[in-house]
Amino acid sequence: MKKYMRIILIATFTILTTTLFAQERKINKGETWYRIYTGKSLEMKTDKQNNFSANIINTGNFLVFEYYKRADEYADMTDDEYMEKIVFEVPKNAKSFNFTDVSLKAAFLRSCFCPDRGWHEINVGFIKGKKINATTWNVEIDIMTKPDMVRKSAPIAMKFKATYKVFHQPVIKKK
Repeated sequence: MKKYMRIILIATFTILTTTLFAQERKINKGETWYRIYTGKSLEMKTDKQNNFSANIINTGNFLVFEYYKRADEYADMTDDEYMEKIVFEVPKNAKSFNFTDVSLKAAFLRSCFCPDRGWHEINVGFIKGKKINATTWNVEIDIMTKPDMVRKSAPIAMKFKATYKVFHQPVIKKK
């Protein structure tokens, strides 16, 4: 009887250990998208504590462009979550745009376990784009955020080219 109990305990321990190690290697895949939201606007504000924020709001007559990236997350790693976003608005009837320094109305969001997390105002560089068809734009971004003395964060620079597409909310069919 003791022999069988020992075998059962060893087997149980082996199964639990294998399961734990298998779960530790589990990864939640990240994702990246380049979306355009129609009939929206970008609300940027600074509160009394000098905290800057940007929100896409449902009222407005603009195209709001959003770059979004969420990095891979590992189940066995604490505080490895990372997400970033750039948002900016364009007049709805534009065929192209070229925003530079002063004309930039754009914001960068960093979400992570890091001292410079949160919204950052973009005030240096350029964002330019050209409409390809009714739902697609080619966009080039080369920007830098303002340094933030409160958070002691250095400027954040981003540079990339991407194809943005108009986002249509999926329709959920009722049963």
